[in-house]
Amino acid sequence: MRIAVNASPLLQDTPADTGNVASEMLYRLCNLHPGIEFLLIADRPGALPRPLPPNAQLVTLKPWLNNGPGRYIWRRRQWPRALKKYRIDRLLCFDDLLPVPEGLPAFLVLTRNTALLDTVAASRYIRSYRSISLFSAFMREQINKRFGGLDGQMEFLPPGVAEAYMPLNWEEREAVKREYAAGMEYFIAVGSIHPDNNIIPLLKAFSLLKKRLRSGMKLVLTGRLTSAGEEIAEALQTYKFRDDVIWLQQPDEGILARLVAAAYAIVHTAGADGLPVPVYTALRCEVPAVVIHAGASPEAGGDAALNAVAGDITDLSEKMGALYKDELLRSRLMAHIPRISSWDEAAVMLGRTITS
Repeated sequence: MRIAVNASPLLQDTPADTGNVASEMLYRLCNLHPGIEFLLIADRPGALPRPLPPNAQLVTLKPWLNNGPGRYIWRRRQWPRALKKYRIDRLLCFDDLLPVPEGLPAFLVLTRNTALLDTVAASRYIRSYRSISLFSAFMREQINKRFGGLDGQMEFLPPGVAEAYMPLNWEEREAVKREYAAGMEYFIAVGSIHPDNNIIPLLKAFSLLKKRLRSGMKLVLTGRLTSAGEEIAEALQTYKFRDDVIWLQQPDEGILARLVAAAYAIVHTAGADGLPVPVYTALRCEVPAVVIHAGASPEAGGDAALNAVAGDITDLSEKMGALYKDELLRSRLMAHIPRISSWDEAAVMLGRTITS
């Protein structure tokens, strides 16, 4: 059996910005099904985060034109022709609604980006997919709000975390704090510098916290700078507490895992996140969370997180302050941290779906 996979999301995967969800799932699928050939089709040259398994191959299908019409032609003509040329038996798409040739069994995996559901491609092609795999009740609600009659095609996959994320002992935490935060406690925010991640509201909340508590607490930002986030980066240059903000743009997974595990708490302020990977990584590391009450963050954090009102900077600052001042509160949150597994369970379920 030969399964085609859209490779562009894998080429964009990074630990901080996407959580490497597509990569984690695909590599596990390849290892679970060594007798199946996985053909990864990309619309641009690029390097994957690690070598592919023996039963996977990456091919580049460049658009004929490098503009809007070129991308349209790629999706409507080049893509279907490539599926026919390579004699594809099944299609697996991560976070993109690509055309599905008639009669070809196709399977969709939606991770974090709910904005994808508002595209023309979603309304045109989503019903062409035999199953839609997702990781949160929030994503299911978003699909049901936009498209009727798809509930029977949706499959819930359990969220996972890469094996690199694990708790640190006291000495290890102190070493990380000395290396990255001048030995001080810190909150960490994981995600690209982009308006959707509400970085400016987070900085404003951190300012209120610093003014109120007058502590040496730091804020660690991890994630790449996006074109939409350039104004945020400029604002950081004149931010009053910029000396207390540490920004690491491209941490590898090992470094990010240590940073998360050594944090006092994670603060996740993304608005419509369908799979808040940073929250799950923190819980796996036995680190509590402060999240805004939006997207799938409340269901991810559960009783191990404090929920701040979306759009309320004061409430976010107060939740961060309450956690910082009250060690008993932090201990109570940590006592409610559930077991967070690896991506293996989700990969087994997805593999069963696409091969049955």
